[in-house]
Amino acid sequence: APRDAAALDGLARVWRDWGFSNLGLTQAHRAIFHAPSSAAARNTLGSILLKLGLPAEARLAFESVLTLDPRAAYPWNNLCYVYLLEGRPVQAIDACREALARQPGLTAAQNNLALAYAASGDIASASREFAHAGGPGAGSYNLGIAFMAVGDYSSAGREFDRAASLTPSLKHATSRATLAWRMASQSTSPATDDAR
Repeated sequence: APRDAAALDGLARVWRDWGFSNLGLTQAHRAIFHAPSSAAARNTLGSILLKLGLPAEARLAFESVLTLDPRAAYPWNNLCYVYLLEGRPVQAIDACREALARQPGLTAAQNNLALAYAASGDIASASREFAHAGGPGAGSYNLGIAFMAVGDYSSAGREFDRAASLTPSLKHATSRATLAWRMASQSTSPATDDAR
Protein backbone atom coordinates (compact mmCIF):
# COMPACT_ATOMS: atom_id res chain seq x y z
CA ALA A 1 0.00 0.00 0.00
CA PRO A 2 2.48 2.65 -1.18
CA ARG A 3 -0.05 5.46 -0.69
CA ASP A 4 -1.05 4.54 2.89
CA ALA A 5 -0.38 7.81 4.73
CA ALA A 6 -0.63 6.22 8.18
CA ALA A 7 1.96 3.59 7.26
CA LEU A 8 4.25 6.23 5.75
CA ASP A 9 3.87 8.37 8.87
CA GLY A 10 4.66 5.36 11.05
CA LEU A 11 7.76 4.58 9.00
CA ALA A 12 8.90 8.21 9.30
CA ARG A 13 8.56 7.99 13.09
CA VAL A 14 10.50 4.73 13.18
CA TRP A 15 13.38 6.30 11.22
CA ARG A 16 13.26 9.33 13.55
CA ASP A 17 13.25 7.22 16.71
CA TRP A 18 16.12 5.06 15.44
CA GLY A 19 18.24 8.16 14.87
CA PHE A 20 17.87 8.35 11.09
CA SER A 21 15.70 11.45 10.82
CA ASN A 22 17.14 12.25 7.41
CA LEU A 23 15.58 9.01 6.09
CA GLY A 24 12.30 9.73 7.84
CA LEU A 25 12.00 13.14 6.19
CA THR A 26 11.07 11.66 2.81
CA GLN A 27 8.48 9.36 4.37
CA ALA A 28 6.94 12.26 6.32
CA HIS A 29 6.61 14.34 3.16
CA ARG A 30 5.08 11.39 1.31
CA ALA A 31 2.56 10.90 4.15
CA ILE A 32 1.54 14.55 3.91
CA PHE A 33 1.30 14.33 0.12
CA HIS A 34 -1.15 11.41 0.38
CA ALA A 35 -3.06 12.87 3.36
CA PRO A 36 -2.69 16.66 3.37
CA SER A 37 -5.18 17.05 6.23
CA SER A 38 -3.36 14.62 8.54
CA ALA A 39 -2.38 16.44 11.72
CA ALA A 40 -0.34 13.41 12.83
CA ALA A 41 1.77 13.42 9.66
CA ARG A 42 2.48 17.15 9.94
CA ASN A 43 3.41 16.70 13.59
CA THR A 44 5.80 13.91 12.64
CA LEU A 45 7.34 16.19 10.02
CA GLY A 46 7.83 18.90 12.67
CA SER A 47 9.49 16.47 15.07
CA ILE A 48 11.84 15.26 12.33
CA LEU A 49 12.74 18.82 11.33
CA LEU A 50 13.48 19.53 14.98
CA LYS A 51 15.78 16.51 15.19
CA LEU A 52 17.54 17.75 12.05
CA GLY A 53 18.28 21.06 13.79
CA LEU A 54 15.71 23.13 11.90
CA PRO A 55 13.56 24.71 14.64
CA ALA A 56 12.07 27.48 12.47
CA GLU A 57 10.86 24.93 9.92
CA ALA A 58 9.61 22.66 12.72
CA ARG A 59 7.68 25.59 14.19
CA LEU A 60 5.88 26.10 10.87
CA ALA A 61 4.94 22.41 10.76
CA PHE A 62 3.60 22.49 14.34
CA GLU A 63 1.65 25.68 13.61
CA SER A 64 0.00 23.93 10.67
CA VAL A 65 -1.05 21.13 13.04
CA LEU A 66 -2.99 23.70 15.07
CA THR A 67 -5.18 24.49 12.07
CA LEU A 68 -5.88 20.80 11.47
CA ASP A 69 -6.43 19.77 15.11
CA PRO A 70 -7.22 22.98 17.02
CA ARG A 71 -8.27 21.27 20.26
CA ALA A 72 -5.11 19.15 20.58
CA ALA A 73 -2.52 19.76 23.28
CA TYR A 74 0.49 18.16 21.59
CA PRO A 75 1.17 20.86 18.96
CA TRP A 76 1.14 23.51 21.68
CA ASN A 77 3.63 21.50 23.73
CA ASN A 78 5.84 21.07 20.67
CA LEU A 79 5.66 24.79 19.97
CA CYS A 80 6.59 25.48 23.59
CA TYR A 81 9.73 23.40 23.14
CA VAL A 82 10.62 25.11 19.86
CA TYR A 83 10.21 28.53 21.48
CA LEU A 84 12.58 27.38 24.24
CA LEU A 85 15.16 26.36 21.65
CA GLU A 86 14.74 29.72 19.93
CA GLY A 87 15.34 31.59 23.21
CA ARG A 88 11.78 32.90 23.44
CA PRO A 89 10.70 31.95 26.99
CA VAL A 90 7.65 34.23 27.12
CA GLN A 91 6.15 32.60 24.02
CA ALA A 92 7.14 29.20 25.42
CA ILE A 93 5.25 29.90 28.65
CA ASP A 94 2.13 30.91 26.69
CA ALA A 95 2.32 27.82 24.45
CA CYS A 96 2.78 25.44 27.38
CA ARG A 97 -0.16 27.02 29.18
CA GLU A 98 -2.26 26.43 26.07
CA ALA A 99 -1.17 22.77 26.04
CA LEU A 100 -2.06 22.35 29.70
CA ALA A 101 -5.41 24.09 29.23
CA ARG A 102 -6.27 21.49 26.60
CA GLN A 103 -4.81 18.52 28.49
CA PRO A 104 -4.28 19.15 32.20
CA GLY A 105 -1.59 16.93 33.66
CA LEU A 106 0.41 16.58 30.43
CA THR A 107 3.79 15.93 32.05
CA ALA A 108 5.88 16.95 29.04
CA ALA A 109 4.11 20.31 28.90
CA GLN A 110 4.46 20.76 32.66
CA ASN A 111 8.22 20.13 32.45
CA ASN A 112 8.58 22.40 29.42
CA LEU A 113 6.65 25.11 31.27
CA ALA A 114 9.06 24.77 34.19
CA LEU A 115 12.01 25.08 31.81
CA ALA A 116 10.44 28.15 30.23
CA TYR A 117 10.04 29.76 33.64
CA ALA A 118 13.67 28.93 34.46
CA ALA A 119 14.80 30.40 31.14
CA SER A 120 12.86 33.58 31.90
CA GLY A 121 14.54 33.84 35.32
CA ASP A 122 11.45 32.93 37.37
CA ILE A 123 13.00 30.17 39.47
CA ALA A 124 10.14 30.07 41.99
CA SER A 125 7.60 29.29 39.26
CA ALA A 126 10.00 26.81 37.66
CA SER A 127 10.37 24.99 40.98
CA ARG A 128 6.59 24.91 41.47
CA GLU A 129 5.98 23.50 37.98
CA PHE A 130 8.73 20.88 38.25
CA ALA A 131 7.30 19.72 41.59
CA HIS A 132 3.79 19.66 40.12
CA ALA A 133 4.98 17.50 37.21
CA GLY A 134 6.77 14.83 39.18
CA GLY A 135 6.59 15.44 42.91
CA PRO A 136 9.02 17.29 45.18
CA GLY A 137 12.02 14.98 44.66
CA ALA A 138 11.74 14.92 40.90
CA GLY A 139 11.05 18.64 40.96
CA SER A 140 14.28 19.34 42.82
CA TYR A 141 16.20 17.01 40.52
CA ASN A 142 14.90 18.74 37.39
CA LEU A 143 15.54 22.16 38.90
CA GLY A 144 19.10 21.00 39.58
CA ILE A 145 19.44 20.12 35.89
CA ALA A 146 18.19 23.62 34.98
CA PHE A 147 20.72 25.21 37.35
CA MET A 148 23.51 23.11 35.84
CA ALA A 149 22.53 24.33 32.37
CA VAL A 150 23.01 27.96 33.38
CA GLY A 151 26.20 27.32 35.35
CA ASP A 152 24.79 27.86 38.86
CA TYR A 153 26.51 24.80 40.31
CA SER A 154 25.97 25.62 44.00
CA SER A 155 22.22 25.91 43.53
CA ALA A 156 22.30 22.72 41.45
CA GLY A 157 24.15 20.90 44.23
CA ARG A 158 21.58 22.01 46.80
CA GLU A 159 18.69 20.86 44.60
CA PHE A 160 20.30 17.48 43.85
CA ASP A 161 20.97 16.95 47.59
CA ARG A 162 17.36 17.84 48.32
CA ALA A 163 16.15 15.45 45.61
CA ALA A 164 18.27 12.62 47.05
CA SER A 165 16.88 13.19 50.54
CA LEU A 166 13.25 13.52 49.40
CA THR A 167 13.33 10.59 46.98
CA PRO A 168 16.16 8.13 47.68
CA SER A 169 15.14 6.08 44.64
CA LEU A 170 16.46 8.89 42.39
CA LYS A 171 19.78 7.11 41.98
CA HIS A 172 21.46 9.79 39.86
CA ALA A 173 20.68 12.61 42.30
CA THR A 174 23.63 11.83 44.58
CA SER A 175 26.15 11.51 41.76
CA ARG A 176 24.83 14.70 40.16
CA ALA A 177 25.12 16.48 43.51
CA THR A 178 28.74 15.38 43.81
CA LEU A 179 29.49 16.64 40.31
CA ALA A 180 27.69 19.94 40.90
CA TRP A 181 29.54 20.60 44.18
CA ARG A 182 32.87 19.74 42.54
CA MET A 183 32.15 22.14 39.67
CA ALA A 184 31.04 24.81 42.16
CA SER A 185 34.32 24.51 44.07
CA GLN A 186 36.34 24.68 40.85
CA SER A 187 34.52 27.77 39.64
CA THR A 188 35.10 29.59 42.95
CA SER A 189 38.67 28.47 43.62
CA PRO A 190 41.35 31.17 43.20
CA ALA A 191 43.15 31.20 39.89
CA THR A 192 46.57 29.63 39.75
CA ASP A 193 49.58 31.47 38.34
CA ASP A 194 49.13 29.55 35.06
CA ALA A 195 45.48 30.59 34.78
CA ARG A 196 46.19 34.30 35.33
